[in-house]
Amino acid sequence: MEAEHTIRNGLAPADQKALQQATVSIIGCGGLGGRSAELLVRLGIGSLILTDPDIFTSSNLNRQIFCTPETLGHEKSRVVAHELLKINPKADIRFHVQAFTEESIQGADLVIDGLDSAQARLQLAEICRIRSIPLIHGAVKQWYGHIGVDHEGSALIDTLYPNPEIDSAPKVLPMTVALIAAMQVSEACKHILRKRSPLQNGWLQCDLLNCDYEQILQDKP
Repeated sequence: MEAEHTIRNGLAPADQKALQQATVSIIGCGGLGGRSAELLVRLGIGSLILTDPDIFTSSNLNRQIFCTPETLGHEKSRVVAHELLKINPKADIRFHVQAFTEESIQGADLVIDGLDSAQARLQLAEICRIRSIPLIHGAVKQWYGHIGVDHEGSALIDTLYPNPEIDSAPKVLPMTVALIAAMQVSEACKHILRKRSPLQNGWLQCDLLNCDYEQILQDKP
């Protein structure tokens, strides 16, 4: 990013440099993943790895920032990478049109979860724990969402999804997606800049309908 962006971010030059040197892997480039990717590029993240096997469909139009009538039928990760380079042509953006593998997080400082399947989230969490890479989890359902950080020694995803076989695609409102994605990026920024976060030991539940936010502490294993 140019110097002007550094000033507008309000970050110290050393912090902005740390963001420029960081690599974030985003698994899933739809609602949460696409919005997170856009915010990260505007924040000044130097490198992104995007992974998603799917294409945009009309059902994505209500909440996925890079889904438009023009991108329907196109591969999500490829479209997102193309659009992000319009925002910052100097960013290093790689994309995989496939389901995530260990390659999807190789070289990443942290991973952002943009998935919509409990079973896939559990698989991703296991890979990240083996690699000792923090996983910033987010999920949404209508007016409700939650966010937390799964890391080595944590059992966050297992706690949140004790019955992964009970899995269905939730109805999603766009403002809930935008809120949870922004929180995921905030947690990513704090991790890169080595700032303490209460979500290292729990998760935050958000109820936009009643303007209710509750932090839940997780029992240490």
